[in-house]
Amino acid sequence: MTLAPLLLGLVLLLVVGVWWAARRRRPGKTLAVVAATPAAEQAPPPSTPAEVPRLHPLMRRLYAATMHRPDLADATQPIEGLQAQVLHQADSILDCLDLQPQYMPRRPNLLPQLMRAVNDPAADGRAIAAIIAQDPALATSLLRIANSALYRAAGAPPVDTLERGVALIGTDGIRRIAATALMQPVLSLEGGMFAQLPAAIWGYALHAATAAADHAARHGRGEDALSAQLLGLLQGLGAVVVLRVLQETYARHEGAAPELAVAATLLDRHTIATARTVTAGWDLPLPMAEALMEQRPQRDGQAPATPLGIALRYGRLAAALAALARLDQLSDADALAQLAALEPDAQANARLWTRLRAETPAD
Repeated sequence: MTLAPLLLGLVLLLVVGVWWAARRRRPGKTLAVVAATPAAEQAPPPSTPAEVPRLHPLMRRLYAATMHRPDLADATQPIEGLQAQVLHQADSILDCLDLQPQYMPRRPNLLPQLMRAVNDPAADGRAIAAIIAQDPALATSLLRIANSALYRAAGAPPVDTLERGVALIGTDGIRRIAATALMQPVLSLEGGMFAQLPAAIWGYALHAATAAADHAARHGRGEDALSAQLLGLLQGLGAVVVLRVLQETYARHEGAAPELAVAATLLDRHTIATARTVTAGWDLPLPMAEALMEQRPQRDGQAPATPLGIALRYGRLAAALAALARLDQLSDADALAQLAALEPDAQANARLWTRLRAETPAD
């Protein structure tokens, strides 16, 4: 997989968030994706129980249903022989990913131009759209997503230009569309399961981002909603980096056929940690890193302590439940009962659930 689309996607992901924060930042304050808000202005975190539904079993069920491998639902199945060697080597690489720069994105040359735009107090959505328009592929992707059911209301006129998108959707909508569109090109690998899994990962990450942003918008600030959305998408990036490491590890073992059980084990162990490494490498704000730390496998089943962590956990849970429901592995009633453990607002859960159930990863 080439790094060019990965780099372009990630820099634009950073930029749309930075631009939003820059408009709220006092002069002289250090650049950050999300501007800090005084403690007195912050909304208190929504109350949550000490225990919440565990994600690990749900994700295992999702792997099994998506890949048509019932055995993947059981994480206790042993991995032996050559597959165990592959698992051990990939584990070792992912354990010290910050020392493996070949797997991590770098800041491209385009960044200074984009940062000048987001630091300009007079910059608006049109200015950002003009920069995005310099990349025809990304502009096309933005328009496609703007016209999807996720953003364009039924019966509304088609969005045929970036400028029209700004006028019809507003700058907040453009920011969110850009954050979604720029991640899509990076979620691709070639060959066998490495061509199938990223598509499933993308659908999950998109819905996790949507649900996390929805939760944060109801309980926090506008900046929290954008941060939650970016974190949901970063999970997808973290998972793809894990698969890339695994793909290259298999390439060093002649005769070792890729095994889904190995992929599932590595995704379980390293997706969140890898996303956390990306946030550190790109100097994203500390609250985003803390929210990811609260998603570690060791904390599965425990309620996060921060509002952003709760929003991300809610998004991850909602995305997994929606995917299982679409695969006829879970009833709507059971899914809503599990969501209620993190969000007691039944009406809000029902509205979000209707949206997630109606959407497909291609939307």
